[in-house]
Amino acid sequence: MRSRLARLSREAGSTRSDGNELILRPHDCRRIFASEHLNNNTPIHVIQALLGHAGPDTVRVYAKLYPTTLIDEYRKTVRATYLDFHGPQSDRIPDAAEWQRFSESLELRDMGTHLCALPAGEHCPRGLVCLGCGSAQPKKSAAPMFRRMLTSHQVALDRARGGEPAGQLAARELEVQRISGALRRADGLDDDVAAAIEAA
Repeated sequence: MRSRLARLSREAGSTRSDGNELILRPHDCRRIFASEHLNNNTPIHVIQALLGHAGPDTVRVYAKLYPTTLIDEYRKTVRATYLDFHGPQSDRIPDAAEWQRFSESLELRDMGTHLCALPAGEHCPRGLVCLGCGSAQPKKSAAPMFRRMLTSHQVALDRARGGEPAGQLAARELEVQRISGALRRADGLDDDVAAAIEAA
């Protein structure tokens, strides 16, 4: 196999960027295979199985992927999927008229810090992770509580950076993002919309 690849490389006239002869080896084919699949969004665990690696870390090396890179790319992918489904205006704060029309179509549940706008009787797939849910509208009156939560979670995240596994750090960072988003949405409410939410 090695000699055939070398012969094909010479016949093809393959050269490196500096002009020297480039001889492909079997491992180069594996690397090209892995890189091609990574670039086409094949999941890492699938490439791992196809190449017979014991763990995903070897596949990550092919693409120079490290835990923080994977987490960032995962978040970008999830966010892009969300925007594709819900549209770019999905994070926009509703005006008073939109909020009124919306509240007439649903049974809003007061959750203390926010109103839940899931249709009445519907199962909540998020359990208790309300602040990251698009159906939750944070109340302006809860902004001080969100600020305290954000400070507390940020302190915990900073402490965790000293040695917690990447997955736990990612979960903590996600909580900080959720609270920051809730605070931003609560602070961004116009007074008339905030009053309508409090009255609901």
